[in-house]
Amino acid sequence: MDFWTKVAFFLLMGFSVSGRAFAYLGIPPAKLFIGDLALAAFMLFKPRAIFDRWHEGLTRGGPLGSISWIFLLSILYGVFEVISGLLSGYPPLVAFENLVFNIYPLYLFLGIWAGQHRPDLLRKWIIWYAWFLTFYGPLYIAFLDKITWTVPGSDAVIFQQAGGGSVVLLGILCFEKKPLKYWLPLTLGAFMLLATEVRAEWVGFILAMMIWGFFGKKMHRVVLAMSLIGAFLVVGALADISLPGMKSRGGDVSTRDILGRAISSFNPELAEEYSPNAAVYAGTVTWRTTWWKAIRESVVVDVPTFLFGHGYGYPLKDLVPYTKNMDLRTPHSIFYFCLGYGGAVGVVIFFSLQAALAWLLWSTYKLTGQVFGLAFWASSLLSAFFGNSFETPFGAIPFYLIMGVAIAPVIRKHLNAKEARSLARAIAHSVPGYTPVNGPTRSVSGEKLYARISS
Repeated sequence: MDFWTKVAFFLLMGFSVSGRAFAYLGIPPAKLFIGDLALAAFMLFKPRAIFDRWHEGLTRGGPLGSISWIFLLSILYGVFEVISGLLSGYPPLVAFENLVFNIYPLYLFLGIWAGQHRPDLLRKWIIWYAWFLTFYGPLYIAFLDKITWTVPGSDAVIFQQAGGGSVVLLGILCFEKKPLKYWLPLTLGAFMLLATEVRAEWVGFILAMMIWGFFGKKMHRVVLAMSLIGAFLVVGALADISLPGMKSRGGDVSTRDILGRAISSFNPELAEEYSPNAAVYAGTVTWRTTWWKAIRESVVVDVPTFLFGHGYGYPLKDLVPYTKNMDLRTPHSIFYFCLGYGGAVGVVIFFSLQAALAWLLWSTYKLTGQVFGLAFWASSLLSAFFGNSFETPFGAIPFYLIMGVAIAPVIRKHLNAKEARSLARAIAHSVPGYTPVNGPTRSVSGEKLYARISS
């Protein structure tokens, strides 16, 4: 592994296992954290890995053509929103902190670099993460969730919630020909997926499994797995089975409580028959939907606000009374984040970026047959409608890194085709040498050129 591939792997592992706590590593008084510092270092020491690809996408098209223009538009629009916020008198620091939402997609280029140097990087990360969660999950439930140590200079608890079971399950199923040899990580991953009781993750995982089953021609396995899970939940509910759970998620985990949490999203009265905490679970839904309604109503007051939003730095939390005294900048929905700060234009730009990513992932699937990238993208995007991910460093950075590694085969194929065309042109015009796409100028004979292009 070269140095920058190691950096990408380190960031993936760090954000996966420590989440928000890892994001706060850095220089807190200066508001410079590891995600910002790593991207700045990559831009400083490997500028061509970003700007050459970006410039080529803008001027010559290719696989990165569409997304390069959307990157540019997104960053310019982010700067516009910062200026709008500053002119409106909003806190400058908060306005610039919002701007990272438009900057973090540049991590796609570090992901592409890492994916080209280590095509097996995602599989390696999944296996490492799976075994980590296998041991960390039980330890977290047993006692680590009771330890409240924080990262110096922040309120981020060091021992973060043991989530990510859905990623482990999806990754092992996608990358391993014999997934059952990882039966222990699969079992613990499934248990942690249920024990964390994050409904957005449940919904995203179901979608990811459907994509894996459909495009991988394994739909019968998906139906079988879902049927078994459903049967276990029914049996567990009838037997009232309860296991130790996370203190931060309500304590003991029972199948009836899991069903109650799921049902409370759309039928609180029915959920009360399964869980005594149904009212609390339904309240977290109301907490969001009330805030979202306030954002919608604040944006449609006039045409400029509807089009361009309130601008970065605007206190969206002040739109409802119960969040005024909380340190929140995201309404726990990527749609309402874009709408509140950037208006309809911001929404269109963000989802255009996601559409361009989806096309690259689809091209990768057609080229390699690997569906992980497409399934992970769909799962992450759906979950983002109900949580905070793209607008936070611990969600956005690993997402764009993974996307970059996932689409690297398409970029590599494009570069190989360009190299072959350069060789062909050199031979056709009897040029004594040529300049490779990714290397120094060197002089070669016509026989050597012919041997290269023939091979």
